[in-house]
Amino acid sequence: MIRALHDMGFTSLEVETYMKLLLAGASTKWERMKMLNEKRSQALDEIHLKERQLERMDYLRNDIRNNK
Repeated sequence: MIRALHDMGFTSLEVETYMKLLLAGASTKWERMKMLNEKRSQALDEIHLKERQLERMDYLRNDIRNNK
């Protein structure tokens, strides 16, 4: 679980918090879900940024090809 959280981009402090919540039991499921939802949202923001960067690169590449 710890490795998976790190792989998802959790900081060491976030992993510690998540694991404490996990050990506390089912009553913390909403807090853990909130943490996962926030991390997922951050990952999607990064993906969208990278997509925009790729679109700009492709535009410039096509511009270079067409203006030989």
